[in-house]
Order: sequence, then C-alpha cells, then structure tokens
Amino acid sequence: MKKCRLGFPVLMVVLLMVFGVSGVWAKTVSFKFAHFIPPNEPGSEVGLWIEKDLNENAKGLVRAKYFHSKQMGSTIEIVKKVRMGTLQAGFMTGNFAPDLDPRFGIGTLAYCMNSYEKWNAFLGNKALKDELFNALVPKGLRVVDMCFFGVYGLVSTKPIHSLNDLKSMKMRTTQARYPVAFWKALGVNPVPLSWGDVFPALKQGVVDGTDQTMNVARLRLTDVCKYFTRTDHMMGLFFLVVNEKWYQKLDPKVREAIFGSIHKNFKKAREASMKLTAEAPAALQKKGVAVIDLSVSEMEKFKAAEMKVWKDFEREIGKAWLEKVVSFTSGM
Repeated sequence: MKKCRLGFPVLMVVLLMVFGVSGVWAKTVSFKFAHFIPPNEPGSEVGLWIEKDLNENAKGLVRAKYFHSKQMGSTIEIVKKVRMGTLQAGFMTGNFAPDLDPRFGIGTLAYCMNSYEKWNAFLGNKALKDELFNALVPKGLRVVDMCFFGVYGLVSTKPIHSLNDLKSMKMRTTQARYPVAFWKALGVNPVPLSWGDVFPALKQGVVDGTDQTMNVARLRLTDVCKYFTRTDHMMGLFFLVVNEKWYQKLDPKVREAIFGSIHKNFKKAREASMKLTAEAPAALQKKGVAVIDLSVSEMEKFKAAEMKVWKDFEREIGKAWLEKVVSFTSGM
C-alpha cells in the first residue's frame, strides 16, 4: 500500500507533463492577413489559396483568415496594422515600399528591375533577396515573399506611338514620388488621382490614360481605353510583410506550416502572372484594344529620359546597392 501511495504523485506529474506538452503543440495560431484589392488576379487570389491550404492542411496548427477588397483599408493602412500587430501579415505594393526603405526603389526605378526574368533571378540569389527582404526588420516588419501583377505600359484613350504623342496628353499618376518623377522625366505634367477616380476621369476626358500593367488593363480598363503601348518600364509588385515580433515567437512547426504554404502559393502566383502577361496581347485585341509596340529608337528615347530619375534617386537608394543589383541583372 505504501508503494502505491508513493507512485500516485509520480504518475500524476508524468500525466501533467505529457498533457501539458500536448496542449502546447495543439494550440492553434491565428493568422490574419490582408490585401486591398479583390481576388480577381493571381497577385490577390493567392491569399485565398493560402487561407484554404492552411485551414485544410496545417493539421489544426493554424487558423487562417484572409481579408481583401479594402476590408482592412489601403495598402498603407494594412502595413500599419501589421506593424501594430492587428494583422499578422499584409500585402504591400512596390510603389509604397520605398517610403519604408529606399532600397526598394530598385523596383520602382524605371528600366531597372523591369522584367520577370530579372526578378526571378533576384529571388534565386539568397544574398540579394535577404538584403532586401530583411531591410524592414528594424521597423518591425519582415518581407517573406513577393508576387507580380504584370509588366507596366501605357493604357490610353488615344494612340501613343512616340514620346511626342505622349507629351500632348494628360496622364494619371499616384502621388508616390517615383511615379511622379517618371512622368516628369518624360515631359508630362501628371494628374494625381486615386485608383477609384481613374475610370470616371477617363470617361470624362479629365485624363487621357495612365501607366498600368497589361494584366490589370485587360480586367478593368478596356471599356474606356482602346490603346495599350508597351513601354515595359516597370514591374507591378506585391510584397507580403509579416509582423517581426510575431514571426520570432512562432513555434518552429507552426512557422514551417505557414511559410511553407506562403512560398508554395506565391511561386504559383508568379507563374500565373507570367502566363497572364503572355496571353494579354491577344486578350486585349479581342476586346478591341490596339497593342502598340514602340520602335527601337522611340524606346531608347523613353529610357534615355528616365536616366535623369536614376541620377536623382541614386544617392537615396544607395549607389553601392543599386550598382550591385544592376550588375547582377546586366544582360537580362
């Protein structure tokens, strides 16, 4: 009897340890993340893929909830919520990223990182990718992956065959510094408008066009714009940022589940975006949109004009960083 009484407390301790540890592993982590646009293209639809994947395949470790279509506000508001911890993750546009760290300027500097080939090679270079993706850690954010929404050109209500054609037009821009600098270098005084004001402004003739990707143009602009001029000056980019404190506290198994899903689905989204771009000229023409290719000489005029922007932003971006990236992508 005495032996049994001594064994009971030991047994209880063992059971508490076992069930205690099991309780820790069984705890479900909330993963709330947001995008400001609807999931009607790969760069936003990817959020639905991740949400479904985690909720069905993460073995109860993660409960994912994806907010889109401005449910959590604009890209700026979403990033603020991620920094505060209201959201665990959110999508950040390439245009906004340089406001948080100038090194992201390589993505918005015209004719710098302006192709799928360059960005895919960049993502395959761990040193370059880590330098950029970790740039926001001091601000409580970490970039974990990125995807595209196409290659930029000019979508307009009038044909653009040359730089001179463009100079006579009123073109819409965002208020971000790089897009404004892009237009001014081309000799165009842009009209700052939010995206929601673009459609009525085009219909009413307030503006004659905007710069946008073929992927977006084929979905949203073909009713009012019947011309797309391929300038290939920039890539449309979405970066996924996470709260750094939350990231550091994650259990390794939970982290593996969440980020394994993110990387798998972002790769799928990048591939889908490239496919859409390849199919875009035919899709636009089917909707009555003329796709215009600039002559070699005219394209060189566009590129030469943008070199002034490079000089203006070189010191801010960081000369050594810019040269490193340009050297790596040379010939692509």
